Amino acid sequence: MQIGFPPDTVYMRMISHSHPGKIVWNAVVLSSMLYCLLIVTYRSVFSLPTQLPVHILITAIFSMDIALQFISKVKLGHIKLENPQEIRSFYLTHWFIVDLLAAMPFDLAFSGFSHPLLSLLPFLRLLKFLKLFRIFHELQEAVNILPSVMRLIMFGYSLVALLHIMIMGWILIGGGETYREAGDQYIRALYWVITTISTIGYGDYFPDHESNAQLLYTIVLQLFGVAMFSYVIANVSSMVTNLDVARSMHQKKVEEINAFMRSQRIPAGMQERVRDYYSYVWSQQRGIESANVLQEMPSGLTQEILLFLNKDLLSRVSLFRNADDLFLRESVRLMKPCVFLPEEYIIRQGEFADCMYFLASGSVRIEVSGTVVARLEGGSPFGETALVENQFRNADVVSETYGTGYRLEKEDFNVLRSKYPEFNRQVESIIEQRKTAGNA
Repeated sequence: MQIGFPPDTVYMRMISHSHPGKIVWNAVVLSSMLYCLLIVTYRSVFSLPTQLPVHILITAIFSMDIALQFISKVKLGHIKLENPQEIRSFYLTHWFIVDLLAAMPFDLAFSGFSHPLLSLLPFLRLLKFLKLFRIFHELQEAVNILPSVMRLIMFGYSLVALLHIMIMGWILIGGGETYREAGDQYIRALYWVITTISTIGYGDYFPDHESNAQLLYTIVLQLFGVAMFSYVIANVSSMVTNLDVARSMHQKKVEEINAFMRSQRIPAGMQERVRDYYSYVWSQQRGIESANVLQEMPSGLTQEILLFLNKDLLSRVSLFRNADDLFLRESVRLMKPCVFLPEEYIIRQGEFADCMYFLASGSVRIEVSGTVVARLEGGSPFGETALVENQFRNADVVSETYGTGYRLEKEDFNVLRSKYPEFNRQVESIIEQRKTAGNA
């Protein structure tokens, strides 16, 4: 008899890559990696003894990270590894050796020996930096922030690490004022590195002209500074611009519309209504056309998203309240989103009925020959009476506030009625109720 957990139970024990705890842990690991770089190189260059509590803490964090990797789900683009055996196999063949070497306290184990090569053992901690891009990519997948924001964060992280390495290199070749204490040397080396790579050196700190090592090191840093400055100019401005791509696209669209209205001499009042419309669309949808986004996705996934987006409307509209899943999926696929402005005539009395509407938010009033006969709030359908009877509209429907809704074309409406008898009966029931009440 085989003893073990059912597959679903096993998977539930695995940690998702997007779990909040895993996100926080990755941030802790990144911070520990940077701190490890700072402390290991600093103490090595200045020949300072290792602080045991800090050493134990770093060892504990890196060791715990190894344990967590065996129970953490893996996401590689669109591929997800959720089976424990697959996760273990992937980790053992990719990052296990790196993590193990970074976590092992070799320097403590060989602290009683004095061989020169043993002084390099603390630097094994820095092997963890081989996973830097992998961890940042995992964070990007988990928190789902803009790639430009993640690039800025990674650029800042990498810059801090590189600045520190440059400082340590400068002190190591004798560029620091060796008669000062370690902290004072570090601050002055930091000052020299920043003024050198930013090409604004003031001449108060400069390389020893008798030292080829210092001269060559300065040349390398100056070249690095030029390259970094070019990178910043070429990319960071683009990164900042793309922090909010949707807003940039929306503003560009509004500018084009304004230019069109000015060239066509559209009346000022009408121009203001157009700008109000786009302002409302931005506040509700962040300028993103859902139809354009969803049309590129598979139909099954599109239906799932539409059901999620419209779950509030579907729960309030009586036509959908008790409908089966197949009907709901086909309905949301056929409905077209629309936006209503205050005092906009959605339906005009006398026009031929070619569609019906579902009001998602806002309110509308129904007028017959200028007299208000009813008001409808979010969740109400309207315009179906004339559509069913194949007649002309016998009332105006005017939006009283900003609102959103959905439009169902006549052809699609008839398809739903013919395929789903229960829906057809509910439509006829609503029509009879409104006729009795004298509504349109």
